[in-house]
Amino acid sequence: MKNVFSKDDVEAMSYNSNVRYLIEVSNKRAWLVSFIFGFIAIMSIIAVFLLTPLKQSVPYVIRVDNVTGMVDIISTLKDQTVVSKNSEALDKYFTANYVKLREQYYWDILEQDYYTVQVFSSNRISAEYQKIYAGANSRVKNLQNSVEVEIQIISVVLTNSAGANVATIRFNEIVKDLQSKTSKQTTKVATLTYEYVKELTTEKERIMNPLGFKVNTYRIDSEIAR
Repeated sequence: MKNVFSKDDVEAMSYNSNVRYLIEVSNKRAWLVSFIFGFIAIMSIIAVFLLTPLKQSVPYVIRVDNVTGMVDIISTLKDQTVVSKNSEALDKYFTANYVKLREQYYWDILEQDYYTVQVFSSNRISAEYQKIYAGANSRVKNLQNSVEVEIQIISVVLTNSAGANVATIRFNEIVKDLQSKTSKQTTKVATLTYEYVKELTTEKERIMNPLGFKVNTYRIDSEIAR
């Protein structure tokens, strides 16, 4: 059979075939690249989704020693609800620390102790505490900067009465006369009720008292000699 296609026709068809082949190869490469990038995008979304629960702010309760200034972490807060409210160790720490701050007397840190005690006190107890430092016969005017009062905690006993948390703290009160270099020691007993509240009024209070510890009643008695 005689070939009806000329040389030019053959070359044209060969050229068209090559172009079609190149287009098909290019399309396959384009689909492959698109698939790879699509797969990477999907994997990235999945990775972000899996890592999101791990990326969160975790606040810590930090305790600062009033004397040494050393800082240590008490516990971690999971949410706005206080963790370990029923922890005996925390209750003993806060109640004993409250008595120490309230009963001690150091001229150089008196203002700091005065404010801190009020942060840890309910409104009624705070008002009663302020009266100690008010008036002509206030504690400041009687002691001034010539006397120091050191508090040594002896024991802390936690109980519950009519649904209220009660702490009984025995402590030694050592009154030091800085001029005569003499001192007098007395053993006393502090009885207080306390709770943990969620609402604090200021940012400064939340920083100083992150667990919301509040004293609702407070009484001091001299220990009866046996």
